[in-house]
Amino acid sequence: MATTAAAAASRTATDQLPRILSTYRSLLRAIERLPKEQARRNGWKEAREAFRKPLDEEAESVEDRILAAGEQIAFLRITTPKPKARGEDAGRWVYKSGEKIKDGSATSNRTGKGVHSNWDGKNLDPCSVKRHNQGLKRAGFVNNAHAKGIF
Repeated sequence: MATTAAAAASRTATDQLPRILSTYRSLLRAIERLPKEQARRNGWKEAREAFRKPLDEEAESVEDRILAAGEQIAFLRITTPKPKARGEDAGRWVYKSGEKIKDGSATSNRTGKGVHSNWDGKNLDPCSVKRHNQGLKRAGFVNNAHAKGIF
């Protein structure tokens, strides 16, 4: 009887092999982003042991292990820093006179000033006005006749 249960468990594990491998790889990638070397080593060791140990026939299934690994991946995604952009050309760069500036010398002339905008109190941004009017309409303000009074 135990051999048929083990055979059924191995059959389900074989059927789910792509999902198991995908989860395992995702877990290892998440562990790889841990900032401390010792934490990475411990994480890899724990992940290997968790995936390689034999299944208890009654206690857990392949699905349970995949769900536990998914929870660990979710936790690591929340707690580990985001991966840095790969490659030296990743991010922003500035071209000046047709040449790419790499050393960070492309700074703005507006040091110490606030945010620059074409729109101020005298000329309103049409998009902002439209968004304001849509918000008023959504809130139920049809007009301001109640505030003006009847003349």
